[in-house]
Amino acid sequence: MVGRPGQPDAGGWRGRRPPDRLNLALQGGGAHGAFTWGVLARLLEAGIRIEGISGASAGALNAVALAAGWLRGGAAGASDALDELWREIGRLAQLSPLRAGGLTQMAADFAAQFLSPYQLNPLGVNPLRGLLERLIDFERLRAADSPRLFVAATSVATGRARIFRNGELSVDAVLASACLPQMHPAVTIDGEVYWDGGFSANPPLVPLVEGCGTRDLLLVQINPLLAERMPRSPREIRNRIAEIAFGRPLAEELERLRQAATAFGPMAWLSTPRRRLRRHRLHMIDGSAELARLDARTKVDPTWPLLLDLRARGWAAADRWLGGGRGTASTGPIAPASIAAERQRRAG
Repeated sequence: MVGRPGQPDAGGWRGRRPPDRLNLALQGGGAHGAFTWGVLARLLEAGIRIEGISGASAGALNAVALAAGWLRGGAAGASDALDELWREIGRLAQLSPLRAGGLTQMAADFAAQFLSPYQLNPLGVNPLRGLLERLIDFERLRAADSPRLFVAATSVATGRARIFRNGELSVDAVLASACLPQMHPAVTIDGEVYWDGGFSANPPLVPLVEGCGTRDLLLVQINPLLAERMPRSPREIRNRIAEIAFGRPLAEELERLRQAATAFGPMAWLSTPRRRLRRHRLHMIDGSAELARLDARTKVDPTWPLLLDLRARGWAAADRWLGGGRGTASTGPIAPASIAAERQRRAG
């Protein structure tokens, strides 16, 4: 079902069923997280059981919405909660100051270069707060054993990831995970300030594998490893810088998984987390190449038709994965293998 370490599985499922139980690792990428919405909707329809979910930024929003909906009404409740999340995100986008104030994107880009969110938004208003408070029962999430959640935020002081598990989850934890420093003031939790989790764990992999018994981990990737073309405009350059910054943590975690698979001594079997790292199987649904062709502004200023289009793309990608297992890989130097596969796909 999976290839050799670092090699994509070209054979698919070959008539066998895909895993019926998964852990999910969900990348952040602004409104492009609607692609992941589509992936999750298809997995839920297929009856896939989910033990653990990790996420950063938009991945964290998807994770808590799915988990909260699951606790309310199983797979149907999870699907409804995801639909409501993205419907409200689309509504909030239509009410954004860019449109309400008649500002052009060029004016917004110019302001962001010279004004911090502490000047542009001195009261720290984040419309996602009200949405999360309405949609997510955090008290129930904190008390739940399953789905297990691993939400990443980045400490401004140390640059390291803090992983919020079920018992620590709150509105502030999710807002911290999705806090882009150019747009929102840092979020303070327990006296420490946090920015977007994508800077340090996008998404968390090792804590998810160590903390869950399920053997199969599905990574939903929405940020490209390769640039489609040379960035030249100021917006394109800033977007590519962000892609590189948000891609580095994933590459580092994949390398940690590779090392766990290849440098495994006999005594490591005494450690349950190490055994889980050794025996896990990593799968991937990668929408990054097609999403990279979209205008960078769609990540922060989406329309509802765009969100529905992204959902449809994610649904189709998950349907292909369920049907053939394409894009799966075992633990290994997966980032280089993915780059090679992406180059081959584009050349074809």
